[in-house]
Amino acid sequence: MWIHGAGSIVKKVTNIMPPITVPYIKEKWANAGFQKYFRNMGWAFAGRMFSLLMSFFIGALVARYLGPERYGVLNYALSFVTLFVFLASFGIDNILVREILKYNEKTESILNTAFILKLIGAFLIIIVATTFSLILKNDIYTTILIFIYSFHLIFIALNVTDSYFQSTVKYKYNFLAQFISTIAVSLLKLYFVYNGFGVGWFILALVFETAVSSFILLNIFSKSGYHLKFAFDSSLGKKMLLDAWPFILTAAFYLIYTKIDQVMIGKMIDIKSLGIYSAGVKLAELWYFIPALICGVMFPAVINAKLTDKILYEQRLKKIFIFVISISLLIALFQLIFAKYIILFLFGEAYLGSVIILKIYTWAGVVVSAIVILQQYLIIENKTKLIMYSSLSGAIANVVLNLVFIPKFGIIGSAWATLISYSTIPLIIYYLINNNIKPLKTTTAL
Repeated sequence: MWIHGAGSIVKKVTNIMPPITVPYIKEKWANAGFQKYFRNMGWAFAGRMFSLLMSFFIGALVARYLGPERYGVLNYALSFVTLFVFLASFGIDNILVREILKYNEKTESILNTAFILKLIGAFLIIIVATTFSLILKNDIYTTILIFIYSFHLIFIALNVTDSYFQSTVKYKYNFLAQFISTIAVSLLKLYFVYNGFGVGWFILALVFETAVSSFILLNIFSKSGYHLKFAFDSSLGKKMLLDAWPFILTAAFYLIYTKIDQVMIGKMIDIKSLGIYSAGVKLAELWYFIPALICGVMFPAVINAKLTDKILYEQRLKKIFIFVISISLLIALFQLIFAKYIILFLFGEAYLGSVIILKIYTWAGVVVSAIVILQQYLIIENKTKLIMYSSLSGAIANVVLNLVFIPKFGIIGSAWATLISYSTIPLIIYYLINNNIKPLKTTTAL
């Protein structure tokens, strides 16, 4: 029975997956469009991987240097600001590529308007995050760290130029910006470590990294013949806000179910426990960029297929889903097996408590991969409200479960609360899709 069931599943998968043979690869590589997307996925992957790995290993060195308690202070400030980041873009980041592809002749106006909106959002967060920190009676030092880190959002406003490079599939520029900024901030952090600097300097380094990356992209954008200016098109702004408003709440709910656990640990247990928890979480989340990167690179191709060929559109979505989930499962299994050795090598014995956090939290990445693909489908189908509803469910589940689990099980309970709450989201998306959108038909043609 079990073997028969497994054979049935394998048969279905092989019907969907393409025949990976030498002739097949040669045929695909001969296609100019395939080469274009493959090369740019390579640039995007290389840039993101280099940036993440370099940042992570330097971050591990910083964690060793600071110790669990001061590292907890650092992560508390970062997580606290991140909870308010949804106000920084008003949700428009999620539709910029789509708008540029649809209205190419208005590219500069779209980006200028988006820039002004994001700049307003950045200043709003500086005020809101600092005010809430005072209301929650965080100590003055932590509030100052929160205030300083909030300023990186001003430079993120400049990153609307990245949407232009995504729409034109020119990821090598993003790689260049990431490479230079990562090298610069890594050297700066090493200098801080070996000269005994405090937590605040590492916060400043993160702001500096964002500034360097943003100005590099802005310079390349200007050389492309476009210019980012303080020019606001009210009609475009109104349209973008109307289209993107569900993403504002979606982003808020997303940040709650991804970051609230760290803020709650900092307030309900202690900062040292947060430092240990954060080490495991950061390692587990190290590879979360992969599904987002693949979707980002393939987004223009999927949209074009949607506009021209429904069968091809369905095939591309399914192939991306299977590919991403397969990679996620392999990585999660690797981290489960080698968790202890990885933590000891990177963070040291002071962070041994992070091992169990990594073993639990790594499986959330598989769920995150499914969520990313499903959300992309909903964005293309212009059903963004469904993303909002599913994110709301995840946020509520995470807050409630953390309130119940943290007092009873500590940081281990928080890790389980996060995994369970993440897992509710694809289930709800699937339910909403089946009740709001006609499901994709199963196609086997290639």
